[in-house]
Amino acid sequence: MPWKYSDEYYREYTRTAWNESAEPYSELMRVMAPFRTDLVRLAAPQPGEAVLDLGTGPGEPAMTIAGLVGARGRVLGVDLSERMIALAERRARELGIENAGFRAMDCSQLDLPAEMFDVAVSSFGFQIFTDPEQAAREMRRVLKPRGRVAISIWSTGDRVPFLDVLIAPMLRHAEPDETGYIPTPYETGGPGEMVRFLAAAGFQSVQERRVTHTMEFASPEAYLDGLLRGTPIGHSLSEESLEVREEVLAATKSGLEAWRTPQGISLPAEAVLVSARK
Repeated sequence: MPWKYSDEYYREYTRTAWNESAEPYSELMRVMAPFRTDLVRLAAPQPGEAVLDLGTGPGEPAMTIAGLVGARGRVLGVDLSERMIALAERRARELGIENAGFRAMDCSQLDLPAEMFDVAVSSFGFQIFTDPEQAAREMRRVLKPRGRVAISIWSTGDRVPFLDVLIAPMLRHAEPDETGYIPTPYETGGPGEMVRFLAAAGFQSVQERRVTHTMEFASPEAYLDGLLRGTPIGHSLSEESLEVREEVLAATKSGLEAWRTPQGISLPAEAVLVSARK
């Protein structure tokens, strides 16, 4: 029967899947830490500034930025997943961070006043937002004049073996909607795509650069545990038949052999870092 992705379907699916992955994703974030360092450096938050973190997950890079803007600054992290926000709030209390707040919110429908922030950041959020075009417009709306933006997204699948060694076997079994669309983690990851995307949303001085880091895992089993429990990939795979699940896992384990080292599994990943101004 023909079917079509809808915003409401995708929003609820995203919320459910990330709620399930909230706790283990916090562990996976340690592997991805170099990319957050790059993003924070690009954003260059200054003491006293107000910063918005869209798709904050369990609170990063919001909490790192909170330390940079100091007591006179403030940070707000927003995320669709209520469990992610609960984790972020708990972690902030444990660390004694008082200038960062967190709210469960659809990044495409920000319940925030206009011209409120000096800086907006998003760490690998735009490729999973329900309506990324509207999220970009909302991000621009809540920025002060000349406000700054720093965004990271994944590059194309061939340049992100960290994900694609698992995603590629899954896509071979994915069912497109009636328009032929299948969502992937690589939306707007091609050369210049995110630049054009932000320019279309009204941003100025849009620039992109690409960075690569290596993601290290002790074994194929550790890799699969991290990706399947710590991201919605596991939720998606669980919806397939047993035969498909076994085929995908076998193909992934075979593909991981190309990245084996004496220390375990070493997978490169390329990200696109984009900066802009309102």
